[in-house]
Amino acid sequence: MSINIAKANQGEFYPFSQTIKANENILSGLLAEFDGDIEIQGTFVVDKDNVYVDSELNYSIIFKCDRCLADVKKDFCVRCMASFYLEGEEVQEGFYPYNNNVVDMTIPAEQEIILNLPTRVLCKPDCKGLCSICGTNLNEKSCDCDKLRTSENITPNNPFGVLKNLK
Repeated sequence: MSINIAKANQGEFYPFSQTIKANENILSGLLAEFDGDIEIQGTFVVDKDNVYVDSELNYSIIFKCDRCLADVKKDFCVRCMASFYLEGEEVQEGFYPYNNNVVDMTIPAEQEIILNLPTRVLCKPDCKGLCSICGTNLNEKSCDCDKLRTSENITPNNPFGVLKNLK
């Protein structure tokens, strides 16, 4: 996602709005995928050789519930602020380089998306998850596996089976 600043006057704020294709690699290692493109809109201002961008990212991600693996769609509205310095000038800490009057917002936008990923996603707060024995979705129906776990029915292969005799 690039912003052309060639015609920008110093100290003036300029609006921009773009749609960018979601990079699925951002979500690698997660059970998730983007639901559509990423909308980015905001303003930028040029001050000498620096460019300051204040923007908002709007996107949706479809996650798998951490307990039952059902699809869960989450909508995000994330603020993304970034500062840029002219490549070849003195490197400034916390700034991204730009050159040829083009500011690339890809890296700051992707970093904000990563930083705003939830640590846990549930389809509902009281999700019961999957049965650890038969895999039944306990939100949809119950199973009899909990009855099989009682002390009367402990299988001989269970290493904890000897504990039932320790009363």
